[in-house]
Amino acid sequence: MTLSYLIDPFSGDTKRKKIKARITTEHSASSYGQPVIVLEDGGAIDLMSWVGCNYQVVRATKKERESLVSIGLL
Repeated sequence: MTLSYLIDPFSGDTKRKKIKARITTEHSASSYGQPVIVLEDGGAIDLMSWVGCNYQVVRATKKERESLVSIGLL
């Protein structure tokens, strides 16, 4: 999937950057089968980052969207 986020959320600048990501349960940040979003560098996005950087879904498959709904991000 493709996400976008604010480059500097505290500056008032509205420039966004796009990044590729995947949703998986096969990551150390996942527990008890809870899916997490993993960026292309291998890092997982936590809720604080998702909200603070105003992440948005630009493109996702139907299955990815269903997973995002199940974890409360859509």
